[in-house]
Amino acid sequence: MPNSSEANSSDGIHSLTPKQGVTAILTTVTSTASDVSEWISKIRYIHRFRIDRIVVGLGVQWRPSFSKGVRNPAATLQLCVGRHCLIFQLIHADYIPKALRRFLRDDRITFVGVGIGYDEFLLSNYDFCVMNTVELRRLAAVKMDDSDLRGASMETLASQVLDLDNVVKPIEIGKSNWDAYQLSLKQVQYACIDAHVSFEIGKELEAWEEK
Repeated sequence: MPNSSEANSSDGIHSLTPKQGVTAILTTVTSTASDVSEWISKIRYIHRFRIDRIVVGLGVQWRPSFSKGVRNPAATLQLCVGRHCLIFQLIHADYIPKALRRFLRDDRITFVGVGIGYDEFLLSNYDFCVMNTVELRRLAAVKMDDSDLRGASMETLASQVLDLDNVVKPIEIGKSNWDAYQLSLKQVQYACIDAHVSFEIGKELEAWEEK
């Protein structure tokens, strides 16, 4: 489980090794539609016998705007199922594959995240429709009978739900240039943690029951 301390990259594949010695998170970083389709096909195949219980951690990153009334579009979409994560550089994509649109629209799949409503708003700029989403703060508040969790950060949710106190999302990385053609290792780790921890929280809280 993140926080991540090491990474090796080859052809856009990053193996992030958590400090706690848990299995590496295999992360595909790409702007190529065919890579995205291949990742989705792999996930569908791995989970073909339990498609209605798939939980997908979802996150979006964008370059912050410091001009009043200006919102920059989503730069990356990150998805995570188990130890497989995808960081799709939307803003540099050659095109958006139909496989991704179908995946997001599949109502058998549950997409989870912290602040997922705003992520959906940003994705609407690309005409994405995410059919079945669950806000983890609301779900945690209900399942753990703690209304304070409705406004919790991801770090707090990780601590309360997963008993993990080493999840860190540095503000300066969150506000960095996500429009870059080549994401830094710290950006890859940040995006990976965002999606992977969302997945783990969603799985622990059995988010698929919310369908």
